Amino acid sequence: MPTMIPFSSPDAYEEISPVIAHRGASGHAPENTRAAIELAARQGARWAEVDVTISADGIAVIHHDADLKRCSDGDGLVIQKRLAELKQLDVGSWFAEQYRGEQILTLSELLVLANHLELGLNLEIKPTIGREPETVWAIHKALQQVHFEQPLLLSSFSIHALQSARRHMPHITRALNVEAIPADWQHRLEEADCAGLHFAKEFFDAAQVSAIREAGYHMLVFTVNDADTAQRLLQAGVDGVFTDLPQALEQALGNARGGSVSH
Repeated sequence: MPTMIPFSSPDAYEEISPVIAHRGASGHAPENTRAAIELAARQGARWAEVDVTISADGIAVIHHDADLKRCSDGDGLVIQKRLAELKQLDVGSWFAEQYRGEQILTLSELLVLANHLELGLNLEIKPTIGREPETVWAIHKALQQVHFEQPLLLSSFSIHALQSARRHMPHITRALNVEAIPADWQHRLEEADCAGLHFAKEFFDAAQVSAIREAGYHMLVFTVNDADTAQRLLQAGVDGVFTDLPQALEQALGNARGGSVSH
């Protein structure tokens, strides 16, 4: 195994933005694409969240679904296609004709792009069940290939993926993704030595949020596309929200506070 290099500060939450572009500016461009990431940066986002899985030949690629059908002109499973096959797909025209020709990004390509745009990244690990270690190792390899200079956060719904990330990339901050905040949230966070919990806005509970914050953990909430909800969550103590509309939320929250919402 290559020598492990610390790729980010011990706690990425120290630099987290209250507004995080969800799969890029996915309300106005095809999710997880170069176009969506570049648009998010132009709209003022300082952080973006993207999804990482692997190809059949073990290359980390940026794609949310296990299946290709929804967000490309292909079909079948991402993990059963080699990178060369994935690169032949159009992942833009399903959203709008102007994005025809967008290609699936490798993680290495994304890291270079985010360096150029000075964007912090939340990489959500999206492994096929049973391929958690391979997915994490592919992320590790990409981070060995590209010297990433921005804040970096790893998150996943998979405890197995997070535990593998702890073994291979212990210096990168980790977070557990859930829909609803579980009663045993602290036990689960301790299982993979996570610094944060990310949950769905529908399951916000003020008492739980207060308890999690008092225990020293961070929180991000998905997917929040209106300023009133974002403001309420931030005032309750969460660190930030994932949004498909980063420009709208940045502007609305900035106006509400009389300035930029960025830390």
